[in-house]
Amino acid sequence: MDEIQLLAAICKSRGAHEQLMGIGADSRDFSETGQVVFDAASEQYARDADSQTVARDILATQIERRYGKGSMADSVMAFVDRFPRDVSKVNVIEEYRLLRLARVSTELASKLASGHHGEETEQQLAVYRALVAGETGEEFKERLTEDDFSEDDSDRIMLYPKSLSTYIGKGVKRGHNVTIYGRPNSAKSMLALNNAAVLLRKGYKVLYIANEEPAQDITLRLLARMTRIPMEDLVDDPNARSAAFKDAEPHYRNWVLLHKGEVTARDIKRQAARLNPDVIIVDQLKNVHVAEDNRALQLDKLARQVREIGIDYNAVTISVTQAGESAEGKLVLGMCDVEWSNTGIPGAADLMIGIGVNDEFKSTDRRMLTIAKNKVKNEHGSFPVWIDPNYTVISGKAL
Repeated sequence: MDEIQLLAAICKSRGAHEQLMGIGADSRDFSETGQVVFDAASEQYARDADSQTVARDILATQIERRYGKGSMADSVMAFVDRFPRDVSKVNVIEEYRLLRLARVSTELASKLASGHHGEETEQQLAVYRALVAGETGEEFKERLTEDDFSEDDSDRIMLYPKSLSTYIGKGVKRGHNVTIYGRPNSAKSMLALNNAAVLLRKGYKVLYIANEEPAQDITLRLLARMTRIPMEDLVDDPNARSAAFKDAEPHYRNWVLLHKGEVTARDIKRQAARLNPDVIIVDQLKNVHVAEDNRALQLDKLARQVREIGIDYNAVTISVTQAGESAEGKLVLGMCDVEWSNTGIPGAADLMIGIGVNDEFKSTDRRMLTIAKNKVKNEHGSFPVWIDPNYTVISGKAL
């Protein structure tokens, strides 16, 4: 279809933009000029959650910022001026869906006919199913049946260390949102990466969102946990690093690291739609960009958005966030110790794991985990764990 119609709908309506994102539209669908307009429109919507249309004057400024004043910027704006005033959002979205469905169907049929049944084919099959379902892919049930009450325990996802099982039983359900919180340097990311590594080894797909530390450091910490090769060797010895990648390779393929400044909930949702992960880890929640001036409202809104993404894509979500000053030097944390949010973050969580540490525990490489909220099994309590940063290990027993 004419990309001008598609871009006109995107610029005219935030709703059109979000619906197209929901069925996998991205800048690669457009010409070079169209990509510039698409990216600029996406940037405007991401900045301001209340904007319903793309502002042309801001668009012009964005284009000039990219190309400077001159013929290139003028050419792009001349392209924008060709957009029709009236465009049917519903028809444009449906035509795009049908065209993309035809393209994906052809590509998928070719791969299946050739006997190719790898991970890429599975991902494309998931895209095909979403496109067949329609513009939202939303399922609706008029009523529940007896089958809806028969639970398959194998579909639950365990968290680690194993000592958590006392409190969460056979694991958390898909769609559950887990919050990990603690003071700086309390081992929040270590707990998140410890879970990521073990879950990868068990065959789960993990989408990890981070910009708290360099991507290389995150990757090496993950490899240390997966391979039991110490961090110091992975940092200093190229042979050890090569051996770690080789050993982890069968499971590492299920790991996707989204490391991006100013990452948004929309970025996370797009990756979830593309990857269909089992587990989504957001480390840390405070680094996700959202258009809110009030810090507490920002975190509350992000907590809800992460939870909704998990429900939409049938994944367990794990949000890592800070504890406030009230948690400094405390071993047992409560829900009220979450930084900036006494209602929003706890309200969006099904399971809250507080990480407490004082001087004594720090000197003996221990942390105290507290189950502050538990809709999974309704068990609460605290227990010590032992950490080894050189291997990114958290264990219920002394290391």
